[in-house]
Amino acid sequence: MMNAGPITLERLDELLSAYGADEAGWPAGERQAARELIAASAEARRLLEDARALDTLLSAAPVEEPSEELVERLMAARPREVPKELPQARRGAGGAKKGGGLRGIAAALWPYGSSAFPAGALAASLVLGIALGTSTGISPIATNSGATTTAAATADTTDDQLIAIALADPSYIEEWTQ
Repeated sequence: MMNAGPITLERLDELLSAYGADEAGWPAGERQAARELIAASAEARRLLEDARALDTLLSAAPVEEPSEELVERLMAARPREVPKELPQARRGAGGAKKGGGLRGIAAALWPYGSSAFPAGALAASLVLGIALGTSTGISPIATNSGATTTAAATADTTDDQLIAIALADPSYIEEWTQ
């Protein structure tokens, strides 16, 4: 890479924090500019010495191998790959998998564990939709011409009220609630 021009003390501090005091680890395009700044500035030399001291401390710290328990916990918590095909298609001639086809389809649609959460969310949305639909007082009734009207005596007023609510017209809602 080519030299990107002079760098600031802030950028040098970022380089030293990210890559350490060893110039070989610095981005190639900024090495020469960093060297020039270090040669010209006492503050830059102080930043370099601080980075060298930190590198020395880090290299002197003992490195322990992770315990088998930690490795097992990390492996158990890692993200799982989403299956590309239905689980029953992966079965060979070895026979049936416990749970049958519906569980295989459910696992393909929701591979993140128990399907109780999405099923519960679906049931809750259905109950909420039915409750809100029945609480508005509007029920479609077929007329002789086949068109639908409302059973309410003041259908136009109810429609106006619902439109005002949908458009979030606070003044109309205040009139309606009084």
